[in-house]
Amino acid sequence: MDAITCKNVCKVFKVKKHKVKALNSMNLNIEKGEIYGFLGPNGAGKSTTLKILMDLIRADSGSVKIMGRNSSDYKARKRVGFLPENPSFMDNLTGREIVKFSGKVHGMPPNQLDKKIIEILDLLDLSEAAERPVRKYSKGMVQRVGFAAAIVHDPDLLILDEPMSGLDPMGRVLFKSILKDINKKGTTVLFSSHIIPDIEDICTKIGIVKNGRLLREITSTEMKYTSTHKFKIIFKHDGNVCENILDYKVSGIDENLGFVTVGKEKAVDVIDYLRRISFDLVDIQPEKKDLETLFVEISGQRNDNE
Repeated sequence: MDAITCKNVCKVFKVKKHKVKALNSMNLNIEKGEIYGFLGPNGAGKSTTLKILMDLIRADSGSVKIMGRNSSDYKARKRVGFLPENPSFMDNLTGREIVKFSGKVHGMPPNQLDKKIIEILDLLDLSEAAERPVRKYSKGMVQRVGFAAAIVHDPDLLILDEPMSGLDPMGRVLFKSILKDINKKGTTVLFSSHIIPDIEDICTKIGIVKNGRLLREITSTEMKYTSTHKFKIIFKHDGNVCENILDYKVSGIDENLGFVTVGKEKAVDVIDYLRRISFDLVDIQPEKKDLETLFVEISGQRNDNE
């Protein structure tokens, strides 16, 4: 059973006299145990999808299931933690009270809850501010309190909408570390972002979204191995080296080391040539397309076909 299943989900919003199609046959399957990154530009349909999963809004058509249950069934969300893009709380409540309320809503026993609150607030560096009202918190602190409230009950599924917006660099590192630890304990994580390094750092699978559709999924293995598009081939020579090898410009590292950068389809030809002319092969370094490049390529291909 998948943690999340969306089939042909459509959603249209009425904006004044116009209709805006937020989701256009969104199909999504997230397996248990994944850290799934929802990547797309602003307006791609990421937040709409997450709100439908949490039954904050309803789809016009299609089916949405969490752990096999319809998302409109409250029981489907009992073991789910959720952090919206801009969490907002009653500003007279303290950080501790907000986290405690979340734990009570999810049915945690009082003794277990009190112990877990201490642990979570310490983990997120909120212990000193725990008794302060959240109106005195910075944006990053409010984000951390929202995260604490989302994970206090050890959810089976964690859904996060732009979770690292407003965080400083240390906060981002902390969030990523906690997400990895939570996932190792069995929690499935779905989080949306338009910040590519955040997705690239921790996700086991990435879904690229645009115009309300899932364009393509990329696994971490694919990112690691199949994103290679060039090789830097480094070789040792005797000082007498031509300017080009098989039409590829030779660059020097020092007087006896040079390299050429070639597309992967020509790498074998260049290596064979270097052997024939008795140059020693020193190293082969892959050059990979980063996620940003892949995103632009995939989005562009989709636009060409539409």
